[in-house]
Amino acid sequence: MTADKPEETMTFGELLQLISEQQRRLNVLEIAFSYLSFSLDEKANQLLVHNLLLESQNQNRDATMQKYFSQLAEELTRRVSPLIPPAAE
Repeated sequence: MTADKPEETMTFGELLQLISEQQRRLNVLEIAFSYLSFSLDEKANQLLVHNLLLESQNQNRDATMQKYFSQLAEELTRRVSPLIPPAAE
């Protein structure tokens, strides 16, 4: 069952190739989404992170999805938070 011929049976190798392709495409989307936060102002970024954290607590989502929302919120927070220089002694 390939995209070109949905009526055909997919081999195991083709399935692995399709999964690998989908993983690469998803990785590109994740990276692109994380860079979008740089084009948002501070308030919009805070709202985005807040909403992602709300989704991470949404009981209508399974535990794995909640974990991924939480991880994305943490990643965006790290990327947009200004680096705090070490305290001078």
